[in-house]
Amino acid sequence: MSNREELHEQFFVTPFWSTHIPEWVDEVNKTCQPHLDEAHERQSEYTKDGDMGRVYHSGSIENDPNLKMLVDYIGGTAYNLLETWGSDISNHKVLFDSMWVQEFARDGGGHHRVHIHENCHVSGFYFLQNEDSSYPLFHDPRQGAAMTTLPELDSRKITPASRTCNVQPEPGSLYMFPSYLPHEYIFSKKGGAFRFIHFNLSVVPLRYFGEGSVE
Repeated sequence: MSNREELHEQFFVTPFWSTHIPEWVDEVNKTCQPHLDEAHERQSEYTKDGDMGRVYHSGSIENDPNLKMLVDYIGGTAYNLLETWGSDISNHKVLFDSMWVQEFARDGGGHHRVHIHENCHVSGFYFLQNEDSSYPLFHDPRQGAAMTTLPELDSRKITPASRTCNVQPEPGSLYMFPSYLPHEYIFSKKGGAFRFIHFNLSVVPLRYFGEGSVE
């Protein structure tokens, strides 16, 4: 039997953070409804006979004063997470790049293909409705790992060999992760209510604001 010491580490892991804030759902839903009404109106010409496969996107909502509590919470959390994840952002500001609410078709077929969000640093979702309709599926961001993929010993477990992983959101679920993490939303076969807020934040050096410049 070997007496050699062994060290097991994980290098270059992808962080993921979540919490649950159900007490904000009703008020946020109420605030988002007019934004979604406009999104539905923009597609009304194409949904007279049903909305199978449709996804309704609002415009920007980060400046809606009724969402200030949520916006402030997400912004502060993003700053703290970036520090927790090891980034030095002491000479930077964390700003919203975009924020919008969306919902999938009640008739089913709503989905997003796998994608990332370019030119930003933190992305996430806050879920408002989910009648077991869809869920986000995350993909391994390591391109090098894709070149040497092996069969998984147990695909039910999240391990360094995992190719994808999913999380099952409930109203009030809040997820945040690096924007480079590829994700998609699975095809909604049965329809039903599925509504969530999507947001992206960027880290900008203070020198762009005339602050903290070094001579």
